[in-house]
Amino acid sequence: MIASAWKQMAALPMLIACGSAIDARAQSSPPSGDEIVVQAELEKAERQVEALTREITRRPRTDKPISKRYSAVCVGVYGLSADFAHVLISRIEENARTLGIHVLGKGCQVNTLVAFTNDSRAEIERLRKAEPWLFETLLDYEYDRILRGNGAAQAWHSTQVKGADGKPFRTEMLPCPPACPPRAAEINDQAFASNISQQLRVDIEGSIVVFDNAHVPGKSIQQLADYASMRLFAPTDDVSNGAPGEMSTILSLFAEDGDAPDGLTAFDRAYLGALYKLPATARGAAIHDATWAAYRQGRYEIAGSSDTD
Repeated sequence: MIASAWKQMAALPMLIACGSAIDARAQSSPPSGDEIVVQAELEKAERQVEALTREITRRPRTDKPISKRYSAVCVGVYGLSADFAHVLISRIEENARTLGIHVLGKGCQVNTLVAFTNDSRAEIERLRKAEPWLFETLLDYEYDRILRGNGAAQAWHSTQVKGADGKPFRTEMLPCPPACPPRAAEINDQAFASNISQQLRVDIEGSIVVFDNAHVPGKSIQQLADYASMRLFAPTDDVSNGAPGEMSTILSLFAEDGDAPDGLTAFDRAYLGALYKLPATARGAAIHDATWAAYRQGRYEIAGSSDTD
């Protein structure tokens, strides 16, 4: 009996080797036609997601993380009838809650504004002179890019750089000899420090989208609300030219060609979801891989769809 068992034990390496050879042959077999098609669709979708992400993202400077909303929002609407304004606000608030952004109740002070005017570019120039505080955190290049696009909508954010833990910087006067002018320095007093990781985050403190009334007819409230949400809650530009067959986004709402979607698309939800799951210190480049991962999970792994949009 022992001898028999020993013979069986002695034969194990050979059996294992045979099994490994069989597995290797199985793994080296060419993929089926369906697998090739799915892989090709995945690669095509990944290229489209990456290209569209690069097109819409307002990249921060290299020394700053990508900005997003951390504090609660209070949404207001200017230039729209009350009935339509309530529907618009409700949709934007719904989108905010989906991202984990807290929404303030009635009577709050508006910090997220959607305006409708007869000349959006002229209105922005007027605001810049009459209400300069709305633009005080913008650098010149950030103001210039507000006016990009076809003039249908302009958007910008008021931001504040804070420590990675969300604590505002402390202003401290630097000591100097009697002859020198006083100097102030911004001190990051966060509770932890690191020499290898980013120590800042950028908070969106206020957001504004200004629609030009000439471009609004034919657009639904849901389309306008979802477009506004993409630009209020993320540092994005719109898409000025759409093309059939490419990745769809609500940011093409005012594109000169191509059909606009009815609301947020699979790409849009993946982009916003990825942004709000990234670490507070993530740089702008991180949004590309994060968006593709979120899009693939939502479209292929969960839904099991091979459709790119």
